Amino acid sequence: MVYDNRNLAYDLRLFEEEEIYASSVKTPEKKQDKPKPKPEKLNSVKVSSEKDVKKPIKRVKRRKNNFVKISGAVVLALAVVIVVGLIIHGQVQLTELNQQINSAQGQLEEQRSLYTQLEMKVDASISTAVVEKYAQENLGMSKVANSQKEFVSLSQGDKVELTEKSSNNVFDAIADAFSSLWA
Repeated sequence: MVYDNRNLAYDLRLFEEEEIYASSVKTPEKKQDKPKPKPEKLNSVKVSSEKDVKKPIKRVKRRKNNFVKISGAVVLALAVVIVVGLIIHGQVQLTELNQQINSAQGQLEEQRSLYTQLEMKVDASISTAVVEKYAQENLGMSKVANSQKEFVSLSQGDKVELTEKSSNNVFDAIADAFSSLWA
């Protein structure tokens, strides 16, 4: 089988012994106080050379916050918030105006419908049948009979009478004289 050792417990001695880990991390203050290494065990950390032990651990330095960078980021964030706010405000106004337009269009359609109804009532009240009925009942009028009709004829044809303009101006008289010569 491939996993013959799957029931064996893990060796946790590596995590229990702090001296091996501490000696690899801390630099000794004096060469004489250097602890003697213990014999190597299974699964223990082995230090490869003395140079590795003597190197100090690099600490992560905390970056100093640059005031210009922070203020620039704050200004940029404020600009983004203002632009987003203006966009939202514009959309709200646009929505309100669209609602007003829709309500005005609804009122316009109602008024057009009312106008059409009133126009039909007026047309119905002024129809020729209604006028004839009103003339007969209220005014005592009647339709013209053939005996009441009289025809007029013109045998000589159509005639046109022209009136002359009277010109009081001397220049108009001279212009008329020249125009009569050419005619």
